[in-house]
Amino acid sequence: MEVGRKGRGKHWTDAEVSARQKAADGLKRKERVDLTPPDWLSDAARGVWNRKISEVAGLNAANDLLDVLDTEMLAVYCDAYVQYQLTASVSPKTTDMIKELQAWSRILSAYAEKLGFTPNARARLVKKLTRAKEDQFGKEFD
Repeated sequence: MEVGRKGRGKHWTDAEVSARQKAADGLKRKERVDLTPPDWLSDAARGVWNRKISEVAGLNAANDLLDVLDTEMLAVYCDAYVQYQLTASVSPKTTDMIKELQAWSRILSAYAEKLGFTPNARARLVKKLTRAKEDQFGKEFD
């Protein structure tokens, strides 16, 4: 939910920028909410869940990375991770198993990108946060 870049990008009026900023601010959570895994998640997937939550908690921007609205997506990621591990641990692998590993890998990559677990996703977040924290004189001298 970015609000107008330098030069506003889309020829927005001040009223449009203000309205969009107000709408974006309305989507920010007032209080931090703890993420809890859904009941259907297996014990192994809960282990992945707990590991990911602790990894994210170590980031300064942790509250901007995951929200309670991401619970189902994170659960699917954790479940897919366990399924990938189970398939990868079987030896020797058949052609069908290799195709299954590739499918799980694609799912993991897509969800990791959406959840902010990849370097590219975090770079986008950094870019967003940088724009949000412009200095007070930025508008006057641009």
